[in-house]
Amino acid sequence: MSSTPAQAARREALAVVDLDGIARNYETLATASGSATCAAIVKGDGYGLGMLPVARTCWASGARLYFVARFADGQSLRAALPDARIAILDGLSGWPPKALADLRLEPVLGTRADVRQWLDLPSPGPCMVHVDTGMNRLGLKPRELASVADSVRTHSKAITAYLTHFASADDIDLKLCHEQVARFTAAIAGLPPAPKSIVNSSGLYLGVPEWRQAITRPGKALAGINPMPPGEANPMRQVMSLTAPTLQVSEVARGDSIGYSATFRASRPMRIATLGIGYANGYLRALSNRGIVAFNGRRAPVVGRVSMDVTTVDVTVLSDADLSAGFAEILGSTIGLTELAGLAESNEYEMQIALGRGCKRVYVGTAAAAVNP
Repeated sequence: MSSTPAQAARREALAVVDLDGIARNYETLATASGSATCAAIVKGDGYGLGMLPVARTCWASGARLYFVARFADGQSLRAALPDARIAILDGLSGWPPKALADLRLEPVLGTRADVRQWLDLPSPGPCMVHVDTGMNRLGLKPRELASVADSVRTHSKAITAYLTHFASADDIDLKLCHEQVARFTAAIAGLPPAPKSIVNSSGLYLGVPEWRQAITRPGKALAGINPMPPGEANPMRQVMSLTAPTLQVSEVARGDSIGYSATFRASRPMRIATLGIGYANGYLRALSNRGIVAFNGRRAPVVGRVSMDVTTVDVTVLSDADLSAGFAEILGSTIGLTELAGLAESNEYEMQIALGRGCKRVYVGTAAAAVNP
């Protein structure tokens, strides 16, 4: 018989993913997208939430177009969702075109070599063309498009979208966003018409409806991360909570050191709880002497270095009743993802992916029974 989340939390660090929250987030984003197609971005193992459970939940909520980064993720997703459109952001990335074509995967072509290799097929399948307008990561530079324009014109029916990616929508850099849109528009002006895709999560909430174009690509917002400017309320639901078991509670004397390299010394007699979570579980070492956990809604600071498998926290002022549940909240109603990421001097993406991949995941919600082990 499967354990309940509460039972499992007593034995190991446990990430609980709310699939109903994923569904609500997708529906919110689809509404915000207006007439545009709202794609589900499930790269990074679904932002640490589990690619396949997230993708299946989005499918049930109406998603039909998905983006992943890697070919292997496209393989897995195709097996789970045989009727979905699946785009590979890495493009061909050294894979033979036939491997993608056989799985009906749409490469996002970002190099001249990829464009020619794919469009030189006898009957090239659907693909997208990525135009780099300021990120300088992936994509064709506008000046490079001229050298592949003939191939694109010859096989224009294969082009399902032109896309670019905002560099600073999260920072509300509207000037740079406008510049990128202008570069993008100019770059594809001489190419055959096709749907356009520009906005990511934060771009969708910049208040410029025309930037939605034909396809929106919200990723972090689907995973519950706030797409709004700092300080503004999150329209998304936080969908992951996380607990870690209390392995031991011990007394330390004034002057005692705690953890590796004695980075913390007790200034008074203290009571220390050792939790079963560490950097092997994605609880970043940067949280040493900085992190905060909670017992029964009461906060307790991390003291000493975060170790591979355990973390020590000061529970001196907490009561036995506070500790009686046998586990601590790492992420949840008391400690939000933005706060936790800030304490680690990281961002919500890295924090959630690290914890989601490092801890056992269980799922709650209407679809949970189909995905829980």
